[in-house]
Amino acid sequence: MHFISQELENYIEQHSEKEPELLAALNKETYQKVLLPRMLTGHFQGRVLSMLSKLIRPVNILEIGTYTGYSALCLCEGM
Repeated sequence: MHFISQELENYIEQHSEKEPELLAALNKETYQKVLLPRMLTGHFQGRVLSMLSKLIRPVNILEIGTYTGYSALCLCEGM
């Protein structure tokens, strides 16, 4: 089920940072070993979290309800 148009998805793919190796490995492992892998934040949402974190430059981050840690790692990129 797609929630965004194909044109918007293409734009996002063309203008997003490449997924870091560590996050790509975590993504792959989550899909191989975890019961509901689609709950993973994912590449594009992760890049948005990373960008926001880099802009804000937080000293502390509190994430409540970590699934496999993907989004937490994205947020930590800005620290």
